[in-house]
Amino acid sequence: MPLIPFAPIHERKAMNVETKAEQDDQVDDQRPGIQSVEIGAEILRALATFGRPAPLRSLAAKCGMPVGKVHRYLVSLTRAGLVEQDTASGYYGVGKSSIAIGLSGLWACSPVKEAARAIAQLRDATRDTTFGAIWTDMGPVVCLLEEADSPIYMNIRVGAQLSIHLSATGRVFAAHLPEESVKRAAKLQEHTLSVSGQKFTPAQLRELYGEVRSNGYAAIAGLSIPGVSAIAAPIYDHKGKVTVVIGALGRDNDLGLSGESTHIKSLLDCAALASERLGYDAGIIGRAPEEA
Repeated sequence: MPLIPFAPIHERKAMNVETKAEQDDQVDDQRPGIQSVEIGAEILRALATFGRPAPLRSLAAKCGMPVGKVHRYLVSLTRAGLVEQDTASGYYGVGKSSIAIGLSGLWACSPVKEAARAIAQLRDATRDTTFGAIWTDMGPVVCLLEEADSPIYMNIRVGAQLSIHLSATGRVFAAHLPEESVKRAAKLQEHTLSVSGQKFTPAQLRELYGEVRSNGYAAIAGLSIPGVSAIAAPIYDHKGKVTVVIGALGRDNDLGLSGESTHIKSLLDCAALASERLGYDAGIIGRAPEEA
């Protein structure tokens, strides 16, 4: 009978360890974890919502946990440097280690990189041409582009300058940026971009920007390019500022512009995911710190 090759014991143990590790990696997120770590993370998230040091009872109420339980966790989190206690008031705040961890994650983030991921996902979801734009002194400029399988003719490319008031992208930026920055760029655009002749009064612009902020996106049909519609939505950074705007272009009869449109839903989903990866939390940013 021929001999069957057999690995030495130490090699078999190594292979078993590797196999076990691969199996562990394949287990989904439903696998058992360490509950105390998850509770500690929940307390840290609740603490962040206050925006300033908070008393124990307020924090416990926010977490929906008994005061004694939260206090025990805070003792350990303080020892680890994740939480700090003010010696005068006794209130608890975010510790230096938590700040260092947050900064480390932020340094690894790039708004344009996340926008590139977002427009690729949006293109796959909608099958339309998608793009990303940044704000410059001259207004919005296209920095990313993903063409559809059957691209339609349009004068858009990386480096293209977009109108502030006649493009969906421009309207999104204008609705979120300081008014003076928008006015300066709009004045410069009068000399560089062809203008359709359509003018807006200050009241009309305020109403337009308010609608964009309320809806979370902007949509236009045929303003910049006849027969072509566009939708755009903001990507927020960890401070709640609009860093990049992403969007999609398509023929008027193909690209839905209403809030019920699957194109709009995909756009908002992709923008929200990119914002989340940049550290944006709508539940914390954009509202005043809670009263203790």
